Parts: sequence; C-alpha cells; structure tokens
Amino acid sequence: MRGFFDLILPILLSGAVGYLLGSISFAVILTRAFIKDDVRNFGSGNAGATNVLRAAGKKASALTFLCDFLKCAASVWLGYLIVMHFIELYGMNPSYSRLGVYAAGFMCIIGHMYPLYFGFRGGKGVVTASAMMFMLDWRVFVICAIVFFSTFFWKKIVSLSSVSAATVYPFATFVITYFVDFLSGGYAISYVVMATAVSALCGAVVVIKHRANIKRLLRGEEKPISFKKNKD
Repeated sequence: MRGFFDLILPILLSGAVGYLLGSISFAVILTRAFIKDDVRNFGSGNAGATNVLRAAGKKASALTFLCDFLKCAASVWLGYLIVMHFIELYGMNPSYSRLGVYAAGFMCIIGHMYPLYFGFRGGKGVVTASAMMFMLDWRVFVICAIVFFSTFFWKKIVSLSSVSAATVYPFATFVITYFVDFLSGGYAISYVVMATAVSALCGAVVVIKHRANIKRLLRGEEKPISFKKNKD
C-alpha cells in the first residue's frame, strides 16, 4: 500500500493541466472572431462573459460563458482521471481522487485569471469557479446559484452577485459536507476540512479579483448590467 506522498506528482500534473486549459481565454478568442478586436479594450478590460456582452453582444457572451464553464469541467474531469489512474496503480483509497479534482479545478481558475497565452490578463474566475463547484457538489452549486441570481435580480449587478456567491461558497460547503455527509457517515472529517479549505481559497481569489468592483460598489459607482449590445 502506497502513501499520500506518492500522489504529489500526479496532483501537480493535474494542476498543470488545469492551468493550461484555464489559460485558453475564450473571451479574447471569441471577441476577436466576432468584432476583430480584443475584449480587454472595452469596458472594465476584463476578459470574461460580462465584458464580452458589452463588447460583442449576447451571442458572443453566451458562447464565452459556455466555453469557460466547459474548460473547467474538462480540467476537473482530467484531474480526476490522472490521480485515479495512480490510485488504481498503487491500490490506494479512491477518495484521494478528490485531490486531483481540487488541484485541476483551482489551477484552471488561476489560469483563467492569469492566462499564459494572453499576457496573464484574464477574467475574474466566476464561471470557472461555478463549473468547479458544480462538478464537485451540485448541492453547494445550487445554494450559491440561488444567492447569485437572487442578488442579481435584486440589483442587476454581476460583480455584487459574484462576490456574494463566492463569499457564501465555503459556508455552504461546510454545512453540506459536515451536517449532511459527515454526520450521516458518508465522509471522514478530513474531507470536510479539505473541501471547506479549498472552497474558501477559491472564494477568496474570486473576491480578491473583484477588489476594484468592491471599491466601486462601496462608492455607489458600480453600474448594473445592460443586455443591449454595443457593437454588431
């Protein structure tokens, strides 16, 4: 029987795969395809679906959202497969496969924010984080989605909705993994700690990436989203 440290290399490999996939900035690629310009030259300068909506319209924004979601879903799945391969090879506990999922998902978010192929100027990680959340635990995803959409329907401000959902993420993870999974005997307490810690880290990087938006929110200067296309 092998030990945890035998999985360090596969976990690092999972993280590298996640980062490289996350670095594919579909906001930049699709905006160039639709309007022959860089989305980072518009609005907030952010390479994300919301700014694509401002720059290139609904179709480009929807495609950006879908592709960003799928790239993180693919990263998480590949991270699982990589670590699971070594778990089976070494005859280890299958629960360790979550480590590959966390590594790949988190690094995909980092790649999205700081893309290797696009000068390290990317998005704010909301869609990629939501994909990781969905792949890890649909129950936590539903809670955070409810928070996001409730806030959005109230204020029509994407940044406020995103920060609210990111803040709730670790608390929702703890509640679900501890009160539902652990107390029912489904998972060990170590999984509760690991899941909560990773979700707190993911939530924190999303909130930090929104620090300029938070300042504008506090000053009352953050504008609500408009679904009108600026350019054809």
